[in-house]
Formats: sequence, structure tokens, C-alpha cells
Amino acid sequence: MAIASPFTGYRQVDSFGPDEEYVSEDDVFYVTLDLGTVEPTLLPSSSTYRLVGLDTPTPFLQLSGSFFRGRHDTLLGSELLFAEENNDSERNTRSLTHVGVTERRILFKEVQIREKSRERLYEDGNTPARQCS
Repeated sequence: MAIASPFTGYRQVDSFGPDEEYVSEDDVFYVTLDLGTVEPTLLPSSSTYRLVGLDTPTPFLQLSGSFFRGRHDTLLGSELLFAEENNDSERNTRSLTHVGVTERRILFKEVQIREKSRERLYEDGNTPARQCS
């Protein structure tokens, strides 16, 4: 006896078919990161970075000891993205290769990260009453 599904139009299955039945195409999306005006030595001196919450409305970026909060922005036009290639034959010239196109940008602003307070203030400015045990 088949188990009735609580959702109309769907049925329960005991196992899935072969993987060939499922097409999985990974979509690649490029996004540019705009840090605004930062200390000129910050980027060259940072060998690593942390980017947290890229798929959230407010991603965070850490470069060395600096923290940035971002917001997603959709561009009116498109940005062309290029990668620089090494050109050993001519030292004074640069060779660029087109990598992709994006209409997305994350605008970052530097923020100070502080530990959350153990006591929260009410909207009227009074501290919450402590419970006695």
C-alpha cells in the first residue's frame, strides 16, 4: 500500500534513479568587491582574507585586522573582467585575457567589531531587571 503524501501532486519514492537522469550544471557568477577608500598598504600587505556570508544581504570581509560590512548592488551596466597574464617575451607590456562579465557588486564599508554586551538595554534606556533564583 502506497503512503499518501500530504502534498498534492507529489509522491513518496523509496530510491532515486540513476544519476544520468539528473542534469547538474553549475552556474558561475562573478561579483566585484568595492572597498571604497582604504589604507593604500592594506591590500598589498594582506596575504589572506575571509569572506563570510557572501550569499546573505550583509556579507563581511576581513583583511588583516580590518573588518568590512558589505551590501549587494546591481549595476546599471556591465563590468568586463580581465586577468593579467605573464608575458615573458616583452617586459614592458601586459597581456590581458577576458574572464567574464558581471552586473553585481558588493560595496564594503569598514566597521569596528565589538563584543556583544551581556546586558541589553530596553528601548527606553533602562536595563532589564535581573531574575533572582
